[in-house]
Amino acid sequence: MKRQDATMAGSHQLVDAVREHYDRLSGYYDTFWGEHIHHGYWEADETPAAAQVNLVARLAERAGVPRGARVLDVGCGLGGSALWLARHLGCTVTGITISPVQVQMATDRARAQNLGDRVRFLVVDANRLDLAPESFDVVWVIECSEHIDDKAGLLAACARVLGPGGRLALCAWLAADDRTPERDQLVAEVCEGMLCPSLSTRSDYTRWMEAAGLDVIEAEDVTVRVQRTWTHCAATAERPEVKGLLKLTDGRTRAFVHSFGAIHRAYAAGAMAYGMFTARKP
Repeated sequence: MKRQDATMAGSHQLVDAVREHYDRLSGYYDTFWGEHIHHGYWEADETPAAAQVNLVARLAERAGVPRGARVLDVGCGLGGSALWLARHLGCTVTGITISPVQVQMATDRARAQNLGDRVRFLVVDANRLDLAPESFDVVWVIECSEHIDDKAGLLAACARVLGPGGRLALCAWLAADDRTPERDQLVAEVCEGMLCPSLSTRSDYTRWMEAAGLDVIEAEDVTVRVQRTWTHCAATAERPEVKGLLKLTDGRTRAFVHSFGAIHRAYAAGAMAYGMFTARKP
């Protein structure tokens, strides 16, 4: 098999694995995370759910998301960000995910919240963002790029669908800029458990945004604000009802939950960081 063919085959396998993961576990995510399946952002002693909403609100504020904006939510999950943007800022949001199960769950949630006229969810592979150029005012990406092998290509596609003056708002798990073999091993354990081909650095993301023609506004390391997420997740995994549920699941689900510990260790060792990025298309 040629190298390019092997790379493409590996990419297809990753896409299939990510789709299957979210199709299979979205009910679990909904039960234990709610509609926001991403890190929380702590400013004081908020509950985990309140901290998750904080992350959305802070990213929207820093990106300067205008009222009534046309937003593309890449990796929309269960629709939490899309629904928040529609409800609080009057945005019209197109959410995309690789998972048909997530599309159905997010669509049901939008209808239940009477936001079906402002929000729609589609099954779209973020590796192939074949959407109309300059059709959005904001591209919103929270914890999706980690699953993408060609992150530079993703950011170029995001820039292409933004209109002039449009904003990119992105949060991502990062590898530390100061790499060591020990830190690389910790990151590799996280990637294996969480279906990430790699984690990139903050400087990687800013370089790719600039190469895509975007002006980077902010590239902030907010690790200290978010890493408490995994303390709460580790505690949740130890709850008797969760352990009981895991006994009824397959090995892949148990491995996923056990990877929470790998993330906790990676943060504690400084191997992993969390970035909040905003950029503007000239």
